[in-house]
Amino acid sequence: MPRYSTPAPAPHYLALIRSGLGLTQEQLAGALGVSRHLVTKIEAGQRVLPPAAGIILAWLTQALPPPGPPAPLPPLSAEQATPLHTRASAVAYETQQLLRRLERGQARARRALDWLRAAPQLLATLPAENKERHQLWIAATTAEAEQALEGEGSPALHRLLEARLAGLRAEAAVLAGYLKEPVG
Repeated sequence: MPRYSTPAPAPHYLALIRSGLGLTQEQLAGALGVSRHLVTKIEAGQRVLPPAAGIILAWLTQALPPPGPPAPLPPLSAEQATPLHTRASAVAYETQQLLRRLERGQARARRALDWLRAAPQLLATLPAENKERHQLWIAATTAEAEQALEGEGSPALHRLLEARLAGLRAEAAVLAGYLKEPVG
């Protein structure tokens, strides 16, 4: 039997006006001279706006922004851009640190994986002389390699670091775009 989905209810006109003006329910209630509780009930479709508040609401709607995309933000002054420069520097530094950490961890993982691939062949071709000592050495070195893949050499950690780097690179690109904007 087919399932029918119920469309989401459209926002109430009061909620749209409140949102368009950037007001909280409490602020709108203060302007309309009603309680926040009544605004909540009206937005839920459970009550209607008193006629006296309708006049105030009509006055408020005059300040609604025109439909369409939002107006561009005004240019930043050099002083206002300072936090962006500061953050861009911090992002660059953190990116550099994470890259170094990732490179060290990947190098450690490569060494560990190279050893783990070589160990079985070495075990199979142990020289007869000092065989037991060589077996112990291979076992200890193999344990170290396996441990290296759990710490900084962990492939899961590398993926997490790569995800953080992707986020930092995206943030750096956005900040660079902002900092290229003309100063107001």
